[in-house]
Amino acid sequence: MGRPPHETTDIAPFGVEYRRLRPPDCLGELQKRAFIDLVTSCPVGQFQRSDLGLLCRWAELSVIAEQAAFEMQQRGIVVEGKDGPKASPWVGIHRDACRELRSLSQRLMIGPRGRAPKAPKTKAGPVSYYDQMRLEGELDDPAN
Repeated sequence: MGRPPHETTDIAPFGVEYRRLRPPDCLGELQKRAFIDLVTSCPVGQFQRSDLGLLCRWAELSVIAEQAAFEMQQRGIVVEGKDGPKASPWVGIHRDACRELRSLSQRLMIGPRGRAPKAPKTKAGPVSYYDQMRLEGELDDPAN
């Protein structure tokens, strides 16, 4: 078997209806955004209804890891304690969230390792100079 020698596009055949999972109402706004980002970045048929719980935990852990990274960036990794300098408590929170995200990524088969055996050969599309500037924050774009 192995990889197909061609690139494929994720489209639904005519008459067949595929639906992406929607985030449940119990998720907060940031978690819903993380959920939608994950679901829309994978092929339509990759996740089943039974994956909903794992996807919710992924979204929650993603937000926790991002918050911990932000706090460490703002306050530093080493903070002043009663007995002198010590590691920020956010270091442990970030480490634990990332560890659980790694575990979930294997179970949900997301990331390079999960899709390697049967992923089609995919080539990254070109990035325009303006897109590059926009990503780096050097271009003032009134639309964004």
